[in-house]
Amino acid sequence: MLIAYLDEFGHVGPYVSREHARHNTHPVFGYAGYIIPAQNARHFGAEFLRVKRTLFKTEIAQAKNPAQWERKGAEYFSTGSIARRPEQVRAFTGLVTKLAENGGSLFYYGDEKLRGTVKETNKTSEAYTVDALRETINRICRHAEHKGEEVVIFMDDFTEKSRRELVVQMYGHIYERTKTYEEMRLIVEPPLHIDSKVNSSVQFADWVCGLVGRAADYQLIADSNFSWVEQKFATQITGRFTYESKIRMLGEEPDIHHSAILRSPRVLNRTKQVGSIGNLNPQLAAFYDTLRTAPKMTL
Repeated sequence: MLIAYLDEFGHVGPYVSREHARHNTHPVFGYAGYIIPAQNARHFGAEFLRVKRTLFKTEIAQAKNPAQWERKGAEYFSTGSIARRPEQVRAFTGLVTKLAENGGSLFYYGDEKLRGTVKETNKTSEAYTVDALRETINRICRHAEHKGEEVVIFMDDFTEKSRRELVVQMYGHIYERTKTYEEMRLIVEPPLHIDSKVNSSVQFADWVCGLVGRAADYQLIADSNFSWVEQKFATQITGRFTYESKIRMLGEEPDIHHSAILRSPRVLNRTKQVGSIGNLNPQLAAFYDTLRTAPKMTL
């Protein structure tokens, strides 16, 4: 059996541009983390915990509740933190190597967002969440099929209301897609939710999200501040992502697959039209409009 540990990356709210007064956070939303054989999950989790306690010994000792202290991926992969603490680069790449030695791989799936407000795009945060999670499940099941294993997915916790609603929708999605795609039988349950404060494995998934979020920014934003993603991580962890890892792009730009998210040539954000999908060809526009109900997964 495989276990996938996931968290969110990017930003689920609207995006217009980096210069917009309000909607300027991130042009992509999705899920990232890692997949590992179940028999090796505890061993790798213990290694992550050891590395975290070594890196942040002072911070943990000063915390009110040291056992639940965590360094969020967005903080770990801030430009200042990476510049000041090169040991964090070595620690992360070392953990990715250890993950591979334990039969695991990094994973991500994300959707480039339509440019504009919710009113302009008619695309809510809830819709982005459901779209991305459905396709994430599809791709993890496809990976499990390649490995000949069943799979369980663990994710960082949501609010109780959000969790209930997502579970219901994912049950329905898995059931419907199983009618056509046999690999969907390999997922034991819809994603299960656990608090990252008490689970070191989900904490590492959040670190992966931190890097993938910076890498997606670097790929899509011309004046991104995260060029260090390629300089410091491309060589070390290229080849460590699953074949199914992907960012689905809009317009004519090619989709981003597996390790290409770390490397040039960059996709960049050149031709997006705020408030509409008028710059898409008709076939792609129709596909995007029906993404939430279409069962088929395309690589």
